[in-house]
Amino acid sequence: MELNKNFWERLSKIYSPAEIKIIKKWFSTKKRKVSFRINTLKSNDENEVLKVLDEKWLKYTKVNFLQNAYTLNDATEKDLWDLNIFKDWKIYLQSISSQIPVDFLDLKAGDKVLDITASPWSKTSQIASLLQNTWEIIANDNNAIRIDKLKFTLERQWVTNTKVIKTDATKLWEILEENSFDKILADLPCSAEWRINLNNEKSYWFWSEANIKKNYIIQKEILKDTIKLLKVGGILVYSTCTIAPEENEGIVHFILSNFKELVIEDISLDYKYIKNWITRFWDIIYNKKVDKSLRCLPSEETEGFFVVKFRKVY
Repeated sequence: MELNKNFWERLSKIYSPAEIKIIKKWFSTKKRKVSFRINTLKSNDENEVLKVLDEKWLKYTKVNFLQNAYTLNDATEKDLWDLNIFKDWKIYLQSISSQIPVDFLDLKAGDKVLDITASPWSKTSQIASLLQNTWEIIANDNNAIRIDKLKFTLERQWVTNTKVIKTDATKLWEILEENSFDKILADLPCSAEWRINLNNEKSYWFWSEANIKKNYIIQKEILKDTIKLLKVGGILVYSTCTIAPEENEGIVHFILSNFKELVIEDISLDYKYIKNWITRFWDIIYNKKVDKSLRCLPSEETEGFFVVKFRKVY
């Protein structure tokens, strides 16, 4: 079974031939560098972690555009499993692309934060770590099994400031107070094209344009009422781990067209795999302000992802 040819045709409308070559390389190998962050709830001493890695001759590189994030140069996850810093949850395996959206929330003391769809829970614990267990986080998911895993992860990382709730994300506005959150993370369900591995049919059998359209509709349904929960002056970060423009620039266009109270903020990332937005896909022309969003190519260090930041001005 080969990946649907429509996928590659769509890709040619988004990326240059050189960029598609990079994408095909990482869709074929999936040998990304291991990345992790220091869990500052359990270790406030960066040198404590780095000393252990040095003693085990594990080479690492600091990710200069993220807080507390590192990649291993050559080692694998297994090389960390027996280390006490891993067993004690002082370090936490989390991809670089997963950490980036949280960094754009500009977290500060006093923030009340909503993580709309918290599974698979890495970002929730990252937020708690950056806030040092102060103030309040609401983490939501609609699946009981995922919620149990979320609670387990939070407990092991010493997260104590997070309330976990279970509800359909489109119904959050019914149980939470309007204009009550300083920061909202909308890392929403998507078609997850980052999972594609050309050597594994199970990683792409699900792909279809119908699936992309279904997720686009779900994303809009979640956002249209959840935006009510954001305070004036508050920040909403929207992100996906997919390539499809409908779920990325298409959602930015939807927000800018329907929520005049939200303005898109400038963001930047000094990273070699950042690819600029697109303003046109097939015959669809997006709002020119999508140029303030970021795309990232699948690479040796990151999955493909998209991120954009909004502020509520009234």
